[in-house]
Amino acid sequence: MKRILVVLIFTVMSLNALALDIWVKGGVIQGTGSKQMEDPGYNAGLELSQGFLGFVDLGAGVAYNGNLKYENASVQENIGYDLAPVYVFAKFNIIPVAVKPYVVARLGKNFVVNDSTDYHGKSEADGGAYGAVGVGIEFLDSFQGELLYSISEVKNNPSGKDNVEMVSLTLGYNFW
Repeated sequence: MKRILVVLIFTVMSLNALALDIWVKGGVIQGTGSKQMEDPGYNAGLELSQGFLGFVDLGAGVAYNGNLKYENASVQENIGYDLAPVYVFAKFNIIPVAVKPYVVARLGKNFVVNDSTDYHGKSEADGGAYGAVGVGIEFLDSFQGELLYSISEVKNNPSGKDNVEMVSLTLGYNFW
C-alpha cells in the first residue's frame, strides 16, 4: 500500500513539474451536411497538453461522440453508432493573456462503437480518419469553451456517405 501511495504521489508531482494540463470536456454535437442527425448527440473527452513557447499547446486526446442516429436511412430505421476518436492536436493561443482565445486543429483516427447498424444480420460500419478545426476561449485559468467542426470517416456508413460532418460545442475544466 505504501508503494502505491509513493508511486501515485511521484506521478502527480511529475505531471505538475512538466506543467501538463489535463482537460475534461463535455458538450453537444449536431450533424451537418446532406445527412442530418435525428437529435443532437453528446460528447465527452479527455485531453493532455503541454505548452510550448507560450503560445502553442501540443497534446493528445480521446473523445466519445454518442447518440449519432440518422434520418432517412435506407437500410433500416433508427440506425446509428457512436464514435470514439483518438487524436493529437495543436492549439494556437492568439493572445495569451487572462482570457485566451485560440484556434485548434486535431488529427487522428476514430473507432465505431455501440454500432446498431445492421446489414442483414451483421454490422459493417468501420472507423477511419478523424480531422477537426475550431475556435475556443480559455478563461479563469481552469475553464474552456470550444466550437469545433469535425469530419469523421466511417466506412460502410449507413447514412450513405463515408464522411460524417459534425459541429460540436464543448465546455472543459482543467485539473492542473
